[in-house]
Amino acid sequence: MSVLESLRAHTRRQHEALHVHPLLKGLSDDSLTLEDFYDILLAFNAAYAAPEPNLHKVFPDAPNAPVRDWLARDLKRHGLTPLRPLLKAPRFHTPSRLMGYLYVKQGSTLGGHVISRHLRDHLSLEPHVDQHFFAGYGVATGVQWRRFMTALDAYASELNEAELLSAAADAFDHIRAACDAVLAARQTRATPLLAVAEPMAAHGV
Repeated sequence: MSVLESLRAHTRRQHEALHVHPLLKGLSDDSLTLEDFYDILLAFNAAYAAPEPNLHKVFPDAPNAPVRDWLARDLKRHGLTPLRPLLKAPRFHTPSRLMGYLYVKQGSTLGGHVISRHLRDHLSLEPHVDQHFFAGYGVATGVQWRRFMTALDAYASELNEAELLSAAADAFDHIRAACDAVLAARQTRATPLLAVAEPMAAHGV
């Protein structure tokens, strides 16, 4: 079994759990509202806020998606305020655990490319204008994923498989925990996000 096949097999349950998460299910159907989109942005921003500042650039030839920059643009675009720290992130402090985390982060850009089209078609959110996080690399998504796979294969013999696989599972679980936290906060929110978010500049306001 290849490294990629092992990663996919080991994280299948966690990956599929995100697809059916109540906060995220609208990303693949017509139930999605703008309020949902705002909460999703806040959840992913919370998920990435904890681990990203502590990452070390161990693999200089592996792509490292600038997810926090993309999310910062989205939050600014929609007038959203980042949530206070919600979670303690897993540690991705060894090369093997870092690669496991990068697998999840880089892999998410593939799904994000599909979601970006859904956001455009369903909510009229233009890629790289009204939504940056899901639009990600845009037309370069496939190229960046192949670059990551080349790096993963190149370093595979140096990685501790147990650490690699556990870190990838931890990364998925961390995203799910952020979604759980935002969903719980939504249940007790007094004012809808649509009432406090700033109008989008893209709509001439």
